[in-house]
Amino acid sequence: MTTALIILAQLSGVYLRYLPFSRELSSGEKTLLAKRFLFWLAADFAITSFVLTDGLTYRAFKFLMLTCWLPYVVISMTVIRNKMPQHFFVFGMQGLWCFFLHSSGASVVALLHGQMSEEFVPLQLTIYLLLFVALFPVERHFFVNLLPSPRLFENPSLRWCISLLPVAIFVGTTIPIIDVTFFPTWRERFSRAIVPIFFFLMYSSLSSATHRLEEMQTNEQKNFVLRRQTESFYEQNKLMRASQRETEAMERKLSENYAAIEKLLVAGKRREAMEFVGRQTKLLDSTAVKVFCRSPLINAAVSLYSRRAEDLGIKFSCKIDLPVKLSTDESDLAVLLSNLLENAIKASKKNPDEREISLVMRNLGDQYILEVANRFDLPIKVGQNGLPYTTEIGHGLGMSSLEIFAKKHDAFVDFSYEGGIVRFSVYWSD
Repeated sequence: MTTALIILAQLSGVYLRYLPFSRELSSGEKTLLAKRFLFWLAADFAITSFVLTDGLTYRAFKFLMLTCWLPYVVISMTVIRNKMPQHFFVFGMQGLWCFFLHSSGASVVALLHGQMSEEFVPLQLTIYLLLFVALFPVERHFFVNLLPSPRLFENPSLRWCISLLPVAIFVGTTIPIIDVTFFPTWRERFSRAIVPIFFFLMYSSLSSATHRLEEMQTNEQKNFVLRRQTESFYEQNKLMRASQRETEAMERKLSENYAAIEKLLVAGKRREAMEFVGRQTKLLDSTAVKVFCRSPLINAAVSLYSRRAEDLGIKFSCKIDLPVKLSTDESDLAVLLSNLLENAIKASKKNPDEREISLVMRNLGDQYILEVANRFDLPIKVGQNGLPYTTEIGHGLGMSSLEIFAKKHDAFVDFSYEGGIVRFSVYWSD
């Protein structure tokens, strides 16, 4: 009976450890995690039964509770990889919560019997499990949303400070009671239980404030992106109007040009006439707005940034195959495209030698592909989400718009940096 209670108490902590990562795990990772947990569960049961062969002692109980659940932590780290700071953070928070429930169970036993000894350990574990079940809705909601903003873990100066804080509090709280069977006074029992509660309340307030700040920053970024996009389209419109005015001016001169050509031909100056026609053709081409695709907003964005690239001496190539009417929101796609091209141009300007940008957009049935690549020979910082990031003020909007688009359209985003080529590929379906 005691062995089963100890195993159930350990599994309650394992379940809390799983919750913060549950949303991100694939079905394959969940299956692998379950198999390894079951394997260690069998070993855990055998070890617990062996340790309790000669009867239950408080030292054996503490040994089992403080050591046998550690392999579950190691298993989580081997399956859920590249999240070491998050694992330490969850480890500390899980330990503090379970510590609080055990302390509460021991306090109830002390209230009922006036003392705490080996014979009351099963009762303490039973009370612990009853508290765990009674508080399950609160525990589930809290631990599912436990992890702070991913941006905090991407910051090298913050990630380990945040991750190790609950671990330090947990270790500092448990060390004094490792060799103590029972705290004789209510003051000691109360202080033992209240520290985790105060920490959880403090963390909950800070987490809520962080999420609100992140939402505000996201909204500001969205507004900035939209303003910049509006300005870009306004600039493109100005270019189109200027081109139209120049074309109209040329049309007014057509009669004069025809007369000039006729005069040259009558005079037998065929070569001069052909040169005159060539000059007029080049002038007309220089005022034309290139048509890259039949989608107005996409064409406007590509025209604008291709001209910017050419003005900066950046080679720009594109292959676009899109229908006239897109099933994807055209404004969303134009915003994403503009920001990726803006990032590519900024990166290319920093390149000392080769400067080149390529764009590919294709539609195959209900499948869409967008790929932007550029040359970049400097180091790139990549966050835990697999995308590059920057700490420069006023930058990073391209990645924000990419994340917003991916979330809204359930798109798959792939980033690679090989051989000095930065490549963003976005795949989605409608």
